[in-house]
Amino acid sequence: MTESTTPRPDELLLIGTVVNVVGLRGDVRIHLVSTQPTHLTASKPMLYSADGKRSFRLRKMMHYKNDLYTAQLGGIATRELADALRTTELYIKISDVAPLDADEYFLHDLPGMTVQTVDGVVIGSINDVISTGASDVIVVQREGLSDVLIPLVKAFVQSYDAVTRVLIITPIPGMILDE
Repeated sequence: MTESTTPRPDELLLIGTVVNVVGLRGDVRIHLVSTQPTHLTASKPMLYSADGKRSFRLRKMMHYKNDLYTAQLGGIATRELADALRTTELYIKISDVAPLDADEYFLHDLPGMTVQTVDGVVIGSINDVISTGASDVIVVQREGLSDVLIPLVKAFVQSYDAVTRVLIITPIPGMILDE
């Protein structure tokens, strides 16, 4: 299934990866990275490949275990078609994303943000985000000093302001060294 307009890569947000095939009727197992599975299930958005050229309507999605979900995709009705999607990253249009809660943010919005302590000391700017499995980690680039790695966990991140593009942290002793 293809929509009339192909979305640009900057209009897409990763929601998961097809990791397996389930049964004979084209169902797929998706490792979901989205924190809003109920929104996806309710809205049944169009899902896209990374380049935006292949699209599939999400017909049905059910929780399997942990971050794994079983899904039916429009146009995928056989095991062979489903198997061809294995390792395919699936995206939705950013405009189809559920509204974020006050303490939530998109990882792709973080690079370039200023990081400062609760005391107002500017640490630097976010250069990259690393997904480690346990938690995401921001790489904070500091002028003339080595980069700092800060886990994106509530113990350290106090607030996030999308308008001013500032992330406020409470560092622990030794987290930020002036080297």
